Amino acid sequence: MDGGSDNALRVQLTQHGRCYELSASGLADGRLAIEVNGSDADGAPLAVLSGSLPAADLGLLADLMELVRARRGQAGGSRISVVEQQRLEHAEAYCGWTDEQDEKLQQLAGRPDASVKVLAAALDRSEGAIRSRLRRLRIDKLPHQAPQ
Repeated sequence: MDGGSDNALRVQLTQHGRCYELSASGLADGRLAIEVNGSDADGAPLAVLSGSLPAADLGLLADLMELVRARRGQAGGSRISVVEQQRLEHAEAYCGWTDEQDEKLQQLAGRPDASVKVLAAALDRSEGAIRSRLRRLRIDKLPHQAPQ
């Protein structure tokens, strides 16, 4: 990697005879250069990945990798739970509702552009969770919803 920056980071993880090393360094344009090298117990190369991305998107990349792991499963490893899987897509999944969140839902539900999809995105919940909470709060109809 050719970051040329003092803020370089190198981490290594070895499991089941496989060793992976990740190097990351900040670039002058604010992006993050990343290189991943993997090898087996004998040092033979298994993987090489490299590239750059906006530093602010590192968490997004980690979530993406976690989604791939969750959807494909891992041989000899355990799959993540349904709750963890849902939280990758909706951070508030299976979390209790606070009074503040209920208030925000009620406020947003009264807006002219309110729809289940818009509310789900705004509150980082699934559409099913929004529908369920609307029923509990006795909000029967949204402005952006056809009469039933």
